[in-house]
Amino acid sequence: MGLTATYNLVHDPDCVCEDIVELRRVHEEIDRATVEAYGWQDLLDDSGRTSAVDSTHETFPLDHGFHKTDQGIRYTIGLLARTEIIDRLRQLNHQAYADEVHLGLHKGVAEKKAREKHPDLPSPSPEAIRKRKEQLAARGGSDFGDGAEGALF
Repeated sequence: MGLTATYNLVHDPDCVCEDIVELRRVHEEIDRATVEAYGWQDLLDDSGRTSAVDSTHETFPLDHGFHKTDQGIRYTIGLLARTEIIDRLRQLNHQAYADEVHLGLHKGVAEKKAREKHPDLPSPSPEAIRKRKEQLAARGGSDFGDGAEGALF
């Protein structure tokens, strides 16, 4: 049996085959390990007692089960958890971009230009600010960009 046929069974609520039930369990473990690797323990606490690390986040249980999706019924995490995880990943992506711009890793994109294009761009993280100061110190404090907090190039 190929992958498509196997995953059709994974997503079939009527399938109670021992191997398919085990595959669903393995996917739950992978989901939990991934969430834990990001440090989002609040999503692992079904009781809802663990607060999110960031106050901008909401806490929802992963709610593994058969859920309606755009692709039909799927064995996956619940809609609220999926939406929250996507929001958190988007926030991390925006922070990574802000840090990269601050560190001059996007040639031709100074912070001022990036903020004009993306007004909601977060401030650089403390770690990025520290690294930027180290870069400037290694160059003798000179910066040919937008000033002390501008891009290197």
